[in-house]
Amino acid sequence: MAAGSSKDFLHGTLSDAQPRDSPIVAEGWAGIAFDRNRYEYFAPEDVWIAWLDVHVSRPSSSKQIEIVSFKDVEADRDGFFSAPSLCSLHEFLTEDARFLTDHYVLSRSSEWVVRLDQDVTLFAAKVDFVSEVLARLGGLTDVMARMIEDFDPGTGDPVGLNGFLLEITKGLRS
Repeated sequence: MAAGSSKDFLHGTLSDAQPRDSPIVAEGWAGIAFDRNRYEYFAPEDVWIAWLDVHVSRPSSSKQIEIVSFKDVEADRDGFFSAPSLCSLHEFLTEDARFLTDHYVLSRSSEWVVRLDQDVTLFAAKVDFVSEVLARLGGLTDVMARMIEDFDPGTGDPVGLNGFLLEITKGLRS
């Protein structure tokens, strides 16, 4: 993906919305989300592994992934291109404390994006992609339970986290 096209792709896929609202704006897309502060890899390791495994298993002209900061996206600068591995991703984000700034991880084929802000890691993709990931993780019910535990909406859910989780996963319900 050339500089500028990442920006167009990201703006056509995600908005700046925060919970209670869903940031997913692309038609036919859904997502899953986790509290990034609870995990060494900014989301559960098994979720990353399933996500990247599904990516590698799909037909695509490039298996590389791009890691790009929010700031670089807005400046139309390319990110870092990497092999689709959790080790490479983690190494890049921890070097020079890059994890302290917000980043996107995305497929070069525009099939999916992961938004890592300072609170939430949001995995978003076409519904069929997310469905394949969920199948590897025990299904939507199991993953939803994990997300609810992660965010712990609390009594009355004042932030609207349950609504957020239901909204980002709505395309996954038949």
